[in-house]
Amino acid sequence: MSTTRKGRIGELEVTQDLLKKGWNVYSPIVDDHGIDLVAEKGNTIHHIQVKTKVPRKGKTSVEVVVKRKSKANYLAIPLPMNDCICYVPIDVSEKKMSIAVAYTKSKNGQVVDRHWYEDYLELPE
Repeated sequence: MSTTRKGRIGELEVTQDLLKKGWNVYSPIVDDHGIDLVAEKGNTIHHIQVKTKVPRKGKTSVEVVVKRKSKANYLAIPLPMNDCICYVPIDVSEKKMSIAVAYTKSKNGQVVDRHWYEDYLELPE
């Protein structure tokens, strides 16, 4: 499956999740600012970049890198292995941001300084 196809599937999964949670979701005609979706609820608007990652065998987290060409303020990361979407805030002061979201316990039992998927299940209103 091509990366374009995987990315589009991820965008559709995020759209479905947000619609179920009561958000209005809009899709830009052109994605030249790193914004895949716009979510609106009440007076809150979020610009979202979707990052669809396929977990590698033996890994316990997915790592996502965002370059600051993106004008999004949130990352949406579908995690099919946990049947959820993670909504990670983007630090707009950074030129490049990297985050690893853990979806299962590591083999060495590391828990300190890990970003757990459960902490990112909701997009703030």
